[in-house]
Amino acid sequence: MVKIKISYETPDELEEVLRLLHPVTSSYKVAKCQNGAYRRAYVEVAINRQQNGEEVKKY
Repeated sequence: MVKIKISYETPDELEEVLRLLHPVTSSYKVAKCQNGAYRRAYVEVAINRQQNGEEVKKY
């Protein structure tokens, strides 16, 4: 599982990013304390180790 921190200015920006990540997103959480110019959200992404039936190479 991978966790991604998203910084955004408007709720529309967050909605667009969540829409793009929807196929791999397992959950997300919006930070409670929203001080400053940017707001934060945290997304958990479930990564499938196989793509198109082939094993993904490790680097």
